[in-house]
Amino acid sequence: MSPKLNLISNQRRLVPWGNAQYVKPNKTIICQHGEDECYLNTIHACAISIWPDPRKHFNFIYCIENQGLPIKDNQHSDGMEAVWKACSARSGMDQKLIKDCYDSGYGRKLLLQYATETDHLYPKHLYVPWVTVNNQPLYDKYEDFITYVCNAYKDKDLWRNIEATTCDRSHKSPNS
Repeated sequence: MSPKLNLISNQRRLVPWGNAQYVKPNKTIICQHGEDECYLNTIHACAISIWPDPRKHFNFIYCIENQGLPIKDNQHSDGMEAVWKACSARSGMDQKLIKDCYDSGYGRKLLLQYATETDHLYPKHLYVPWVTVNNQPLYDKYEDFITYVCNAYKDKDLWRNIEATTCDRSHKSPNS
C-alpha cells in the first residue's frame, strides 16, 4: 500500500458490489463478470465484516484484485478460492473465519446490504470504481482522491498531524 493511502486509511471504505444486480423477489445476485466476481465480492464482504479496520481488509482485497486472473463468465472456479486463501495467508487473516462467513450465508446477507446501499446512492453510481468524498462523487477524477480527502479536512489540529507527504498544503483545490 502506498504511504499516502496508509496515512489516510481510516478515511477509506470499500463497498464490494460494483455493477452487480439482484433480482427480486428471491434476491438472486447477478454480477457483471459472472460467478467468480460474485464469489469474491462475498469473500470481500466477509473480510470487511470480520476485520472492520480498513488497513487490515484493504490489503487483503488489494491482493486479490491484483492477481490478474481472468474471471470466467457464469461459473465459480476453484482458482478463485486458491487466490483468496493465498492472500489471506499473506495478510495474516484467518481463512476459517472467512470460509465460515461465506458457507453460513452471512456473506450473502452482507452483500445484499451493500446492494441496498449502492442502490440508494445519490447521485446513482454510473461505473466502477465509484469514489465519493463526503458523499460527493468524484466522477472521472477518482485517481486524485487523495487531494479531495486532504481538502475535506476542516479540523486544523488534525491537518497538522497528517504528514506533509500525504496532504501537502500545495495541493490545489479540486474546484479550482
